[in-house]
Formats: sequence, C-alpha cells, structure tokens
Amino acid sequence: MNNFKFNFNVEEFNKIFPFYILIDKKLKIKSIGKTLAKLLPEEFNGYNFDDIFEFQRPHFEFLNSDNFNQTLNQLVVISPKIDQSISLRGQINILDDSFLFVGTPWFNSIQEVVNKKFTLHDFAFHDPLLDLLHVLKNQEIHNEELKELLQTVNNQRKLLKKDKQELHQLSVVASANNNGIIFTKPDRTIYWCNEAYEKLTGYSKEEIYGKTPIEIGRLPESDTSEIRKMIIAFENKEAFDVEILHKTKSGKTFWSRTKGQPIKDINGKTVQYFVMFDDVTINKLKEERLRILSSIADVNINAVVICDKYGKVEWVNTSFERITGYSLKEMIGKSPGSILQGDETDPETITYLKQQIRAGEPFNCEILNYSKSNKKYWIRIQGQALKDRKGEVLKYFAIEEDISLEKKYFENIKAEKVKYSNIIANMNMGLLEVDNNDNILLANQSFCEMSGYSINELIGNKASDLLSNKKDKTTIALKNEKRKSGISDSYEVKANTKSGETKYWMISGAPNYNENGEVVGSIGVHLDITQQKSLELQKEQLLLRLEKQNEQLNEYAQIVSHDLKSPLRSIHSLISWIKEDNLKEFSEQTIDYLKLIENKVEKMDHLIQGILTYSKMDTLDLSSEQLDVNDVVNNIINIIHIPENIEVRINNLLPTIVADKYRIQQLFQNLIGNAVTYIDKPNGLVEVDFSIEKKHYIFSIKDNGPGIAKENQEKIFKVFQSFTKNEKSTGIGLSIVKRIVDNYKGEIWIESQLTVGTTFFIKLPIKT
Repeated sequence: MNNFKFNFNVEEFNKIFPFYILIDKKLKIKSIGKTLAKLLPEEFNGYNFDDIFEFQRPHFEFLNSDNFNQTLNQLVVISPKIDQSISLRGQINILDDSFLFVGTPWFNSIQEVVNKKFTLHDFAFHDPLLDLLHVLKNQEIHNEELKELLQTVNNQRKLLKKDKQELHQLSVVASANNNGIIFTKPDRTIYWCNEAYEKLTGYSKEEIYGKTPIEIGRLPESDTSEIRKMIIAFENKEAFDVEILHKTKSGKTFWSRTKGQPIKDINGKTVQYFVMFDDVTINKLKEERLRILSSIADVNINAVVICDKYGKVEWVNTSFERITGYSLKEMIGKSPGSILQGDETDPETITYLKQQIRAGEPFNCEILNYSKSNKKYWIRIQGQALKDRKGEVLKYFAIEEDISLEKKYFENIKAEKVKYSNIIANMNMGLLEVDNNDNILLANQSFCEMSGYSINELIGNKASDLLSNKKDKTTIALKNEKRKSGISDSYEVKANTKSGETKYWMISGAPNYNENGEVVGSIGVHLDITQQKSLELQKEQLLLRLEKQNEQLNEYAQIVSHDLKSPLRSIHSLISWIKEDNLKEFSEQTIDYLKLIENKVEKMDHLIQGILTYSKMDTLDLSSEQLDVNDVVNNIINIIHIPENIEVRINNLLPTIVADKYRIQQLFQNLIGNAVTYIDKPNGLVEVDFSIEKKHYIFSIKDNGPGIAKENQEKIFKVFQSFTKNEKSTGIGLSIVKRIVDNYKGEIWIESQLTVGTTFFIKLPIKT
C-alpha cells in the first residue's frame, strides 16, 4: 500500500481542535483556533507566544525552544495573560518545523461558559466538558448539604463537652456551699454530704450515709405528691425541683426547697445524683401570712383600699397608687373622698355612699375622681364592711375599678361609626356586609370596582350569586353558619364580575354583632388575588418542568457512559485498523501522533469512567455484609498490574467489617493502585496495615514513592486535582475515595514527605 499521510486544512482542523495554537521555532504565533480567538480581543498572529500566553504547568521562568521541547508528550496547562481565570489543558507536539498545542479549556461551572459567550458550536463534537459540568454541579450542592450536617454534629459535641465541665465545677464548689449538698447513688442512697447538710438536719455523716433523702427527714405531714415527684424523677433519671416539709434529728421542722440533677457518664448513663437543700422556712411563713391579702389586693389590677371603722385609710395597693398618683404614706389616716372627689362629683352619689358606710352596708356606685396631677377619671367603687362576730364594724374593704374608657366609649360611639364608615368607603380592599341569610347590606367602593356592580345592584341580593361555581357557593353557606357561632377565618373563592371575567378573591370573614352581642350577619374583606393565582399556576408548571428535567438528567447519567464512550471506542478501533493497514507506509512521526491519539482516547475513557463513578457515588444504595478485608486486598493485588520491582505487603491480619463490598473494593483499589503507579524507586514497597480503636478501624496504605508537598495535601481529594506528570492520572481517583469515606461517616488524611513516601489513613466506624 502507498505511503499514507493525514492532511488537514485550517477549517477541518478547527472542527477537531478549536483551541489549538501553532507556534514556529522562534516561538512566534502562526495560527490560533477559531474558538480560542474569541478569548482574545484582537488579532495576535505573528506575536511572540510568551507575550500572549504563560505556562501554569510546568512553570518556566524564561521561555525558549528548549522549554517547549521539555513539554512534549505530557500534560501542559497554559492561560492567556489578559485573563488568567481561563486555563487551557492539552499537549504540545512537533509539527514539521513548528510546535502545535492542542487542548481544551477548563471551566469550574456552566456560568463561566455563559460569561464567555460560548455556544455548543464553539467546542469540538467529542468534548464532554459541558455535560460533565452539569453532572458535577448537582454533586457540589449535595456536598454543601453534607458539610452543614457535619457542622451541626460538631456543635452538639461542643455543647456536651461544656456540660461536663460545668458538672465538674459544681462538684468542686459543693463543699463550700451554704446550702445543704448531697451526692447519691442512682438508687438514691447518700454517699457524700457537706457540713451545711449535717447542720441543717442535725444528723452526722455516719447517720446520713447509706440512707435516702426521704428517710432522713420525712414527716407524716409532708406533701406526698411532692415526695412522689422526687421518687419518680430518681426512677426516670430526671432533674427535680420540689418543696417538702422536713424534720431534724431533734424533732424540729423546716421547709426545704430540694433540687436534684442527675450526673451522667460519657455514654449518657446516670452514675450519681447532685441534690441541693435550701431552707425556705422563713419565706414559707411570710407567704402564708400574706396569702389572703396578696390574693385579693396586690395581684388585683384595680385599686384596693382598706379603711378603719371611721373610714380612714390604713392600706392601699400599688394599683391605687398608680391610678391616683398618691402614695400609701400620703393616704394613711385620711378619707379617700376628701382627697379624690371634686366639685363635679354627683351630690346624690356622695349622700348614698355616706349612708351605706354609716350603716355598715355594702355599696356600689360610680364616682368622678381627680388624680394628684388633677386628671379626671371615673371609678366604679364596690365596698364591704368587715365585721366581728358581734356585728361590729372593724374595717372597710373597697375595690375601685377605673371605668374612664368605658365612659368614653359611649360618648365616642357616634364618632366611631362615622370613622368606620369613612374607612370602609376609602379602603383599598373590598368590604361586604351581609345578614344571616347572605343578603348584601353594605358594600364599599373598592368592592364595586372589583365586582363591576354598582351599590344599588348589590344591595338586597345574595352575595353567593356572585360566585362562579356550586362548590364555592356551598363554601359560603358553610362559612355563614360558622359566623353564627362566632368563628372567623379566611378562604379563597372564584368569582364572576359583571363583565363576565373570572376573578380569584381571598375573603377574610368575621361575625357581625349588634349592641346586645348577637350575631346578625358577617363582614368580609375581599382581596383580589387573581394575579397571585396566575403566578402560582406558573410556579406549579415550572416545578413540573424542573421535575421532568431532573428525571431526564438522571436518565442521561445512566446512558452518558455509552454515548461518550462509544465514539472513543470507535476512534480507538479506527486508529488500530489504520496502523495495521498502513504501518509500513507511515513515517515515525505519524506513528507517534497515532500513539498520542490512542493515549488521549484511553485517558478520556478513564476520565469519563471516573467522573461517572464519582457522580453516582451518592445515588447507589449501600449494602451491608460481613466483609473480610484480607480477601478484598488480596483480590486487588491479583487483578491490578504490579511491576516486578514493587512489592505489596499486608503487615497484619486485616479485620472483617460490615460494609458494601463494591465500595470497599473501590476504596482500596484506588489507594493501592495509585501507590503502585507513582512509585519512583528501584525497589518499591506498598504496605497495608490497620489498628483498632474503641469505635473505629484505622487502615493505612504506605508507599515509598515521591511524596506529596504539604501545600497540596488538602487539594488532592478534590476533583481533577493532580500533582503528577503521570499519563494515567485523571485527578478523580482520590475524590472517589473521599466520597466513599464520607458516606461511611469516616475520616481520611495523609502523612507525607517529599522523596520519602506517603501514608494514607482511613478511619471507619465499627458496625455490628
């Protein structure tokens, strides 16, 4: 067969590599791909390469032809100097007397592609970048949710640590506390007390230890409900706060406010109780003495006055001081009427009040008073004489209710009606008043505009006749029945305007009462929500479309392997056939090009498989089975290619764990495979080992490879982060490992030293 050689013109080459750069031996730009040209603001042909672009990987301080020769047959990353946010990843090769860069840009998100105003036609037909970015975007969102969950768990751990510290501090200060302090076992028996508890009860430590708090001081008169509350709290391992009447060793009694708190170990098990006894005997006595007076006076929002049998003030409450402005000190020994009543007070009322007091009879009347600041106010005064057994008056007790607002209410009712009418007429929302039979009594101008009817066309007609369907008419009937029971609520209906338009109304309805408090109908405030309903319908349609798109995206994730890999397989097969049929006719350079294409196709195939594995990592259900890790690792050693100069060694017998076999296989295969691939020593060694903690297994994979720089140790677990020149590196393997470990709520970290080697540690929880 004749010597065969590929020949492409610029237009055809642009279809395959629209981001190429052709550079002559003097490093001047001869030609630029059509899409790459969009990133540059003007024509740059003829310019020096290093005036327009710079190498990101590998990095050169000074650029010359020798540098270019060093980059041949390896991955290079360059970026335009005018926009270093863009990186081009590809390879430089020799083409005749020139250097040819072929590659593709890398974007972190779809938004960056949009910002550069690129379309689908700007990329080669085989470039999977845009489709892959869509898949990864969904995974990034899921990762953020997992980070938030992890933050919540960490916060809860900090709170638990703080609680333990506080309990420790409490036990330290217990001895010096003035209140009685005891510590008990979970069964309530006391094993420690402070001196204050000995002094409070009169018992010695020897008499106290081994007994329960109830045995120490219980009386027949003690409140059994409070005692029972404490016993139940002990049984349920809960805190308690009770007040119990106690006795001392000498037989005296005292009231104790007893507070108990369980103390738990790190596993949440109650191991002891902390109980504090506060002697509240004096307070209880005071409470008893003031109980009657405080119940009828101090708590009362009305003014309360107690006078002697001659009508002179002995005591007033704080409400009296607030209403009148006079203090208790200013009122003692004086007649309330002489201080508070003015000339405008009704003489007949004063006469009635004096007669009732002289006779020792109850009184109930309304009086106009003046405060200390000369402010008028009305009170309704109700009084009663307190008599002894012989019927002699001892004191007078009176309650004065401020009824100023009540008086003003009747005076202002007409003005309120006028104001109400003005509000109805001018409010932006429609208002409708109907009787109990749904007949319209009143409508404001806004309702007329909403419905299209005039007031005369509405008055006397049924409100439900405005509605468009039987269902809403039934709703109105049910709501009217609720109004009769005093119930208010809101609801939506569909209404017809006079012009025949269909409108959606939100109605807030409430019962309408007459002066006797009887429900005579209802009042409804109507809001036109037609536009909002339209937006809701649009939103529902949008959600349905999004749901459908999500389903399509999931389907795409399942078939993307076939759709992306099929062209790659075809390219690989075609190249193999071309080589078989034309191997003798090809130049050495052409054969190198074909090998380069084969390598790129194979790498793209690995890249696609890795990304698909990464994207489906969280969508597959994890099975749980008893898994011997020794079998997993030995199987990996048997199936992966291990050069003769490298040994993979298992240092200890590995455990049997409960996990998903496929995921654990992925985890160890990626780590062991990476170690074998990157070892650069004549005698390579990969060691697999493990140790066990209380709740975790810790596996390690150690190699004597080139090591990883400290500044890159956190980055290696991110997608597409690769810090090696190895052709087989896709930057995805360790990302998959990290996702597997995260799914098991584990941890992964590395220890590494350049030129010495790297150890990966995987911490997985022990499951049974």
